[in-house]
Amino acid sequence: MIKKLIFAFAICVAGNTYAQSQETPPPMQKLGSEPGSEAKQSTDGMVFQFVEQMPSPGFNMNEYLGKHIKYPGKARRQNIQGRVLVAFVVTETGAIEDVKVTKGVCPSIDKEAIRVIKKMPNWKPGKQNGKAVKVRYTQPISFKLE
Repeated sequence: MIKKLIFAFAICVAGNTYAQSQETPPPMQKLGSEPGSEAKQSTDGMVFQFVEQMPSPGFNMNEYLGKHIKYPGKARRQNIQGRVLVAFVVTETGAIEDVKVTKGVCPSIDKEAIRVIKKMPNWKPGKQNGKAVKVRYTQPISFKLE
């Protein structure tokens, strides 16, 4: 039983790393490129994939998911299992927005994954050049029946 839990946790962590590494960061705009001036980077309105300091939940994500996910009855009865990849944006204030399923399992499980992510408490925002910025994040959520 413990080996199964450790294996499931390792897959969840590995999946999150994999999901993050598959996306490429958007190009940054260069401002102030006049001769003799230092080029500055504007981050207004941009959503980053990777930043110097990635956002973090400030709480145990596995505990949160375990406590708040309600396995959909229809999916349970049909023995549907799988891993949902949910992408969302952590804003400059740490709020969660623009929640989307990027890889789904079935409509009822996908809907539950979105519900739980939307209800998460605010995160610690990501930072680029010392400034809080919007960061797109991908979270895998495994649905398993035991």
